[in-house]
Amino acid sequence: MECSNLLESALKKGNINQSLFKGSSDKVLITDLQRTLFELGFRKELKWDNYQADGDYGQATTAAVAAFAKRNNHSSDGTSVSDSLAKLILQRHDFLPEMYVLWQIHTSDLRTKKYISKGTKMSITAIQVFLNTEGYGNELNFAKFGADGFYGNSTRNAVIKYANDNGVQSDGDLLSRPLINLFLKDINQYYGSKWTDLAAKNLPSKKSPLVLFEASNFSGKPCRADVEFIPSLEKINGYAKQANVFVYVTSSFRTTTNVQGAIVKPATFSNHLAGHGIDMNLQYGNGKWANSKVLEKYPNVPDPVKYFLSLVIDDPKLRWGGNFNTKDPVHIDDHLNKDRAAWKKRYQAMQEAVQLGKV
Repeated sequence: MECSNLLESALKKGNINQSLFKGSSDKVLITDLQRTLFELGFRKELKWDNYQADGDYGQATTAAVAAFAKRNNHSSDGTSVSDSLAKLILQRHDFLPEMYVLWQIHTSDLRTKKYISKGTKMSITAIQVFLNTEGYGNELNFAKFGADGFYGNSTRNAVIKYANDNGVQSDGDLLSRPLINLFLKDINQYYGSKWTDLAAKNLPSKKSPLVLFEASNFSGKPCRADVEFIPSLEKINGYAKQANVFVYVTSSFRTTTNVQGAIVKPATFSNHLAGHGIDMNLQYGNGKWANSKVLEKYPNVPDPVKYFLSLVIDDPKLRWGGNFNTKDPVHIDDHLNKDRAAWKKRYQAMQEAVQLGKV
């Protein structure tokens, strides 16, 4: 899950502390920071019910930054945000979709036995992401496989070692109550006390337009999308099957700081903000990866990758970011934002449902 990318863009420029400090006049960036900290669960420290995201880096924001730093073993009094702290804030925010999935499992009825091996790719991915952040990357063979959503010996071994290290019995597969309680206990230490308040809104419900898309040739991060984008995602999955590649999602629907009790003009018209775009890497052959450095060389790419991209490019209802004026070779969308009125309608529906619970 990503915010409006303002923090990310500022971090890439470096020296973010020159804009994020107590008393700073950069209200737009501070608003983004406040919204992100709110989603990370620091509602109380931000005094959210009184101020919401007001763009003022004062005592409340200082307290929230300091609280986040303390929970994540980072030295900071909260009066400014360093590059390293900003990176950590964005990382924890990026992990939220997977953490919501684990929260949902935690709240479910475990009297009927649940097994990791029988879970969805999304639930297995969430467990792999979590265990990697907890230091079990070697057991997961994370450098080679990443969070691929497939249950195998690496995932089993990582679960067993994590459980044993924490005094819980586990065969590496059964999601027992003690094991999932341990997951949530360790997740909670990194986030504010209110991080689960938004969990239900960030998961599908009958009234919400939000969908978690899963398909045979999709893996990676939870693919969060507008229900109206699902036909396009199904076509993308079909093209991936034809080309014998896997679409590894790195980003999909994003929240934005621009929702503050009401929808206002967004900072960008990104289709991610309306749930109509994905960023991805491709996996092909025997576990080979095509990231942005590979994809940007199209058409001089491996044959399966070339075939997949050509199918997307030739589809009049889809758009590949490698054809943008500013190249974005990991991006695919349905060009919803060519019709600004249609984009605003879906943007409002998605953002209100997820951030405000208005469904």
